[in-house]
Amino acid sequence: MDEYHIVNDAKEQLSFVSDKFDSEMKQAHVTRKGLRWFDREYLLPDFVSSSRGTVRLPAPLQRKREMEKMEEMKLELERKKKEEEENKVSDEEDEGNDQQIDDDAAEAAVDMDVNDTSAKKKQNPDSKRQRKEKGKKKAKKRSKKRKHDSKKNDDDDEVDMSDGEDSDEESDEQRLKRLKVMRDEERKRREREERERQALAMSVERFAIPEVLFRPSDIGMNCGGIVEAIVESINACDDIYRAAMYNNILLVGGNATIPGFRERVESELRKLAPTNYPVRVYLPDDPVSFAWEGAVQFSQQDGFQKQFSIDRVSWEAMKKAGKDQSGIWGERMNNIVRK
Repeated sequence: MDEYHIVNDAKEQLSFVSDKFDSEMKQAHVTRKGLRWFDREYLLPDFVSSSRGTVRLPAPLQRKREMEKMEEMKLELERKKKEEEENKVSDEEDEGNDQQIDDDAAEAAVDMDVNDTSAKKKQNPDSKRQRKEKGKKKAKKRSKKRKHDSKKNDDDDEVDMSDGEDSDEESDEQRLKRLKVMRDEERKRREREERERQALAMSVERFAIPEVLFRPSDIGMNCGGIVEAIVESINACDDIYRAAMYNNILLVGGNATIPGFRERVESELRKLAPTNYPVRVYLPDDPVSFAWEGAVQFSQQDGFQKQFSIDRVSWEAMKKAGKDQSGIWGERMNNIVRK
């Protein structure tokens, strides 16, 4: 990849049109390079891991963004913590109210149980002896159950110990640890290589270069910009066509793909156009090939070759007769209009 293609690739990836050019330039004078919001680094391709340049943030701007992100996370955590505390206080108040209701209900239930128990005692005097016998039976069942559970746990421990002797769990942990170390080393190696790659620092150049399209005088060219050229072209037409032309402006070509280009053209054109004319600027999906595709469709119309083309023999005859290119096509267009 030669120098031209590298510069062109950097332009396509980094250029943008600013609608606040003067204020951005003033801000650049008071802000250290590497900390401006538009500062970027274009990494040259090494043709080993990449064959095309890439873009990254400068190290100072990366640290600034990380600190801002950490500050936002901190504020978010504090907000969530405050909400949790408020919810906790609200839940405690609700629990206190619920507990008071449960206590009242429990007191009412106890009173009912006491009344029922006293009534049963009067009806059945042997109930106390029966309850004791039931309690002894339940104690025996619990004792047997504890012995059974203890024996079962001992058996499970023996099984676990035997499984532990034949298990390779420790080797799996070592393998995972080794893989993690390898991944960390690979990540550090990539980061080191990324830092060592050759980089072009791009700052105000990102929007100062496209600004030449709108202000050629910045580089010493004594002519108007693209917006002034559009206005001159429209004013060269008859008055009855001007309103329609301001309402149907189409941008084509590679420069039309620069971010912010259409918005800048439309805003400046609105300032120069008559106030009673609507201004609309269209940007097709593929401005690079849109004009060619339109020419293809136009050439496929019926009668195109007969009306808008000249065979080689006629062209050479007209040239020998002393007619230039504009004269040849002017005569052809006049014949078409008369027809």
